[in-house]
Amino acid sequence: MTATLDERLALHRRMAEAYRNAYLRQGIQDGEAFVDVWKFAADAMYASPYFTGDRAFLLSEFPEESARASTMEAKAYSLTFPDWKPADFKYWPADNGFVMKTRWEGHTKDGTKMGFYSYSFVETNDDGEVTRWETHVNDEYSAFLDVAIGVHGPFHGTSAYVEALERCLAAAGVSV
Repeated sequence: MTATLDERLALHRRMAEAYRNAYLRQGIQDGEAFVDVWKFAADAMYASPYFTGDRAFLLSEFPEESARASTMEAKAYSLTFPDWKPADFKYWPADNGFVMKTRWEGHTKDGTKMGFYSYSFVETNDDGEVTRWETHVNDEYSAFLDVAIGVHGPFHGTSAYVEALERCLAAAGVSV
């Protein structure tokens, strides 16, 4: 596929908006997937100093498929923060991918508001497939996680965060 610059920018807009919209509707916790618009290259890499430590991993190495892990995360967070979703979302499409800045917020059942920022950098190849996805969070995230799932990172490897989500969901009797 040889896409024009306008076609690549349009694809990157759709990808960012699909991500935002799925979370804004709170559909992720019910299994809605933004990854329907996101296609991953066979050698796509994921990196996050907070979620995987100091190295990148092939997405195919993750023990949980991306959409399922996103559903688990949203379900776990919504146990404590029922209205958790993006409060603000900005994105910047480019010819080789896009950047997203999301302000996540939610209220506990007693009305306490908590939130954090996440920053994602997504690179795509000439076929529009994701080749690298990198996520960073600000320092508010650890306090949020302590309240939401009872533990915070930084996590290391590909499974520590998912295992923390599984423990939280199991303790609440929730399955994915």
